Amino acid sequence: MRNPPPRRQRGLTLIEALFAFLALSIGALALLRFQPELRQHAEFARQRSEAVRLAQQEIEGLRGFATRAEFDAIATRAFTIEPDGLGSPRYALQRRVDALAWPGAKAIEVIVAWTDRQGAAQQVALATLVAGAEPALAAASLLPR
Repeated sequence: MRNPPPRRQRGLTLIEALFAFLALSIGALALLRFQPELRQHAEFARQRSEAVRLAQQEIEGLRGFATRAEFDAIATRAFTIEPDGLGSPRYALQRRVDALAWPGAKAIEVIVAWTDRQGAAQQVALATLVAGAEPALAAASLLPR
């Protein structure tokens, strides 16, 4: 008695195609569910990077003094920065200066605060030390004796 030759399967069955479509649909729905959360995290990262940029800009402006009188004029200050585009928060920048921390230098802390879309208070703080050496003589310490 001879066994009939095995039939070769061709293509997909309807059940297999439906299961593949179901798996693909569930994956697409999962991605759509997380889209608002991903957008919210991207917005928060943009606001945080803008706050860091503002703090760095303030510190670099303080380091660029040209005369000793400008260095002596560095003091504690607070101000707000209005938004420049739609959806941008208002940033409150506060500069704290401690002239007694180091002799001949000022310890500076710049704090940038804002309120995000959910109403939560956020802030970024950067601290640095600015030496009071005359800018014209700053390279003199590098010269050989």
